[in-house]
Amino acid sequence: MKHFLFVLLLFPAVCFSQVNISGRVVDAADGKPIPDASVFLNNATIGTKSGDDGRFALNKLSAGQYDLIVRVIGYETYRQTIMVNGDVNLQDIKLLQKTMVMNEVVIAGKDRKRARKIRMFKEQFLGRSAFARQCTILNPEELILVFGKHEDVLTVHTNNFLEIDNDALGYKLKYLVNNFVLDRLTLNVSYEGDVLFEEKPGTAEQKEKWEKNRRRTYFGSPTHFLRQVLADKADANYMVRSFCIKKIDNGKVLYDTLAPVKYVRKTDRRGVFALSYPSGIDIFYYGPGVAHSLHYANGTEKGNRGQVAGIQFIDEYLYFDTRGTILNPTGALFNYQWGKSRVAELLPSDYWPAS
Repeated sequence: MKHFLFVLLLFPAVCFSQVNISGRVVDAADGKPIPDASVFLNNATIGTKSGDDGRFALNKLSAGQYDLIVRVIGYETYRQTIMVNGDVNLQDIKLLQKTMVMNEVVIAGKDRKRARKIRMFKEQFLGRSAFARQCTILNPEELILVFGKHEDVLTVHTNNFLEIDNDALGYKLKYLVNNFVLDRLTLNVSYEGDVLFEEKPGTAEQKEKWEKNRRRTYFGSPTHFLRQVLADKADANYMVRSFCIKKIDNGKVLYDTLAPVKYVRKTDRRGVFALSYPSGIDIFYYGPGVAHSLHYANGTEKGNRGQVAGIQFIDEYLYFDTRGTILNPTGALFNYQWGKSRVAELLPSDYWPAS
């Protein structure tokens, strides 16, 4: 992903205009419509099924970049990245019939280590937080788990949706796990996949609890930070500094405090922005009404209270859109709170807290 970059002098207002995506799903071999295909936007609550004529419509979207996913049993999963700035009418989406791979899965009942593999997967995929303990995988039989040599590496994927009930945030997730890797020697974990969020029905009391937990998760998150940057409000609740020490004065460590124009750039693609800094950055969140001076004075560090992230850039730029969604999440390493968050703390990209 390459874009021309421009210094970001004027920050755009967040766009709330609503647009639509429509199209038709057909068989690539004979052109016949495919009914009942799952059509959804990755990491959002927006999804539908294709009709008998293969047609679908996704409505009331905000502007931004989306990954459109089409999934139906017997066919290869279809993915298309779409930048939405107005209504989009797609050409026919042609699905290829899936070639069956035999002998891929060890029969669960014959895998004596399966329970251990599932436990390891859940700890790293859902996390170990209080929210993770309120998550239930409803169909663990869909997990295909394989140990590497000496059992140092665990790889996991699914051929169908892994259904997860998150009773902390009030969502049911349908998650296609494309690739999960846990390296126990390096203590590294990486995973990627496609996920559709569905709102759970609940009582007024349950919905109040869910919204409270959602807000708790949202504020101080990468999405909130990037949305605040684009709304020119980041300096109100965040402090960003470089990794590099500015100087030491009378035994006090001083850091540069960075304004957004120092680490955020426009690109030549409408609605896509780039974040970068030569030395990496630390991000601190203080919340509404908490003065930065309680923790910093003239750039002097007063401890790491409030730190939510340390970002080390792998790619030269970390790209994001107007919804605050990071477009190349493997382009950086995250530490602190952002590095610990797992699927149990995952919110859909179209979540906005009630005012």
